Amino acid sequence: MAEHERPDLADGQVAGAPSDNTTLLVILRQLGDAGWTADFHATDDGGLRCPRCGTVFPAATFRVDAVRRLEGASDPADEQIVLAVTCPDCGVRGTVVLGYGPNASDADTAVLAQIVL
Repeated sequence: MAEHERPDLADGQVAGAPSDNTTLLVILRQLGDAGWTADFHATDDGGLRCPRCGTVFPAATFRVDAVRRLEGASDPADEQIVLAVTCPDCGVRGTVVLGYGPNASDADTAVLAQIVL
């Protein structure tokens, strides 16, 4: 896959398309199979920690390669978003899973406030 292309996901869904009933594990597996294998972590100040180089960068400096939402139709605690991102320093590709909505953590909210989708 060319560096600028967004990965196709299952069932004709493309990156950024609204969620269907696909589970978090399926989405993470699909992205992992497409090369987004690292596991990034949100920090309380709106950063993302790279698992390869260990550096924390503001979320706004990351390239977002794909976005997938999981809707909490019956439970707002199930509202999650998966971002496929690339580290601005070392170039490792991976995912970060963030909550959104009323039950989102402060760290997740801080990251999402910086991401341009």
